[in-house]
Amino acid sequence: MSWFYEEHGSRKGPVSEDGMRALMKTGTIEHSTLCWTESFGAEWHPAGSCPFWPPQPEGVPPALPASRVSNRWAWLSILGPFVSSMIVNVLAWFSGMPDRQAGIIAVILSFAIIFTSMLTDRRALMAAGFRPGSPLWILIPPLYFWRRIRFVGRGMLLFFLSMLVFLFQFVPSFSESWDLVRHPGGFSSYVSRHYEL
Repeated sequence: MSWFYEEHGSRKGPVSEDGMRALMKTGTIEHSTLCWTESFGAEWHPAGSCPFWPPQPEGVPPALPASRVSNRWAWLSILGPFVSSMIVNVLAWFSGMPDRQAGIIAVILSFAIIFTSMLTDRRALMAAGFRPGSPLWILIPPLYFWRRIRFVGRGMLLFFLSMLVFLFQFVPSFSESWDLVRHPGGFSSYVSRHYEL
């Protein structure tokens, strides 16, 4: 029996049933990936309902429909850094804190919000029955959101916004950190020059 499957809006195949099992093990075919064989007629079915998919263990419910998975933690990881930066800047302005110190606090707070909310989003995906893979994907947020689209089937806006956040939030903060390494005298010299200690 020949099988076809959908990948990024195009048909792939024909593939044997054993080939479909192998693609499932490598993660190419997920539970929600649309598949087709002649016996389905004109309908495409999710891989989870096809005969090659392993049976669900007794007492374990299947994954929730992707439309029921909340995006709130994903949105927090995108919008949280901007809100935290604004709050830190307002507090710094009222307290008279130097801009450099406020910037460091804002970067640390932004990283904390991004990674905490992405880990929580990953846990929410696992609680919904999806297998998001290694937690190391959160180290590069655009790649995490690209993989998230594969599971949930939506979230292209989150992906593009994560690219913008990565380019305008992460890259500049890493380039500032690079100054610590390049300057002679190391970290203490860098801090004393910038904070007049």
